[in-house]
Amino acid sequence: MPALYLVRHGVAQDQGSWALPDEMRPLTDFGWQQAVMVGDLLARAGVTRFISSPTVRCRDTLLPGAHLVGLEVVDDRQLFETNEPRDRAASLELLKLLAATGLEGGIERAALCTHGNVLLPLLSALDGANPGRCPKGGVWRLELDRDRARVAKVEYLGRLHPDSGVWTNP
Repeated sequence: MPALYLVRHGVAQDQGSWALPDEMRPLTDFGWQQAVMVGDLLARAGVTRFISSPTVRCRDTLLPGAHLVGLEVVDDRQLFETNEPRDRAASLELLKLLAATGLEGGIERAALCTHGNVLLPLLSALDGANPGRCPKGGVWRLELDRDRARVAKVEYLGRLHPDSGVWTNP
């Protein structure tokens, strides 16, 4: 079954103490630990396309997984944090565009890394997703039907938790 893996970037440097442009804000040491765990999960899942918001923290969250399978991370402005969907219809349309981009050319599994304000509306628009919240470093698997026109199943796969340092899936 074709699948999209939606990832929220790992824990990044504090925005308030970051003096450079926000797009350049990097992951913390713990954010890098999350990225390594996410990368291992994505590589084991057979992901063969890695697409990211063009921010350092999103790109770096996917980098370990892409490197594990010998691929590069590709930027897509559709995933940038200023592209927050305004309503359910806009969320579903964005998800349709992202699926078309991620799974084009016969790709069966793609990972997309974005920001909480983009990811939460996408997940909220899906029946059965009920995300409630969208933690940093979290990973969701969206299984698509055979014709890739509909999300058949949504599953939260978890994240490396900052308090315990353990992969959790509440």
